[in-house]
Amino acid sequence: MEYLIALLVGVTVLLVADRVRRVPASYYSRRTQAAFEPAPAETMPLHRGLLRGLGPLAKFTPAGWVRAISRQLYWAQLGGKWGGWSVTEVVALHIAAGLAGAILGLALAPRDLAMVIAVTLAGPFLLNLLSLRSPARRVHRQVQAELPELVALLAAEVAAGTTLAEALARLSRGSGQGAAWIRRALTGAVGESLFTQQGHAGALLREAQASGDDDLIALAINLDKIKQRETGTQELLAQTARSTAARYVSEAHIRAEKVGSEIILPMVAFFFLPYVVVLLLVLAAPLLSGVVMP
Repeated sequence: MEYLIALLVGVTVLLVADRVRRVPASYYSRRTQAAFEPAPAETMPLHRGLLRGLGPLAKFTPAGWVRAISRQLYWAQLGGKWGGWSVTEVVALHIAAGLAGAILGLALAPRDLAMVIAVTLAGPFLLNLLSLRSPARRVHRQVQAELPELVALLAAEVAAGTTLAEALARLSRGSGQGAAWIRRALTGAVGESLFTQQGHAGALLREAQASGDDDLIALAINLDKIKQRETGTQELLAQTARSTAARYVSEAHIRAEKVGSEIILPMVAFFFLPYVVVLLLVLAAPLLSGVVMP
């Protein structure tokens, strides 16, 4: 009986071994080599490759203009626009739009200097206004609107016994733009400290400084202080939440007061002036017909 069992086991082992897929010796060597090889470089689109020729001109552009474009690009990329673009490429694109406008102006009115200058400046202005400034402003204001609630939720998480880093990680799982900003800060903290330590700025403070938003910078500084003190965390976060909400409400009131003055010119240009022109044409039509055709 024992011999029969041993025979059956041996046959079973042979059948299983025969059905096992044979793997070449070079299989694992190729997998290991591929794991250590650098990833293939992403192919850059043709239009971005052409902009590299204008890259050196970006060094001669005004620093304030470049800084403004950098902030706009930061917020636009947070909202999913202009992915992979650098500040130099965006500045070069503005320069290219200006050169195209200059060529068009020279073609339309070669002797009218004011027309050439106006068409030259119109290209970069419209490009910045429609493609960069508008999405950046929308994302920035959404983050400002969500910030008081995020700070309040952060205070509630810490009050429940959650650590500050874990509370930020939980908030980053949200769907708003504020959560996206926290995710970006946490991504920058990979391999580094999230909070400031020994005079070295943490990833949270660096991300806030890159955004240029005063409220985010103040929040990052307060979180660094809370992390260093490790006492009175709940009270300090509650105070931070109240001050953030108060600043947002006051800024909202200021923006609401500015709306009236901001829409006066568009109303005059698109509603009042056309109405006056049509009215004058209607009133002057009989007089002009009498003068032209007595």
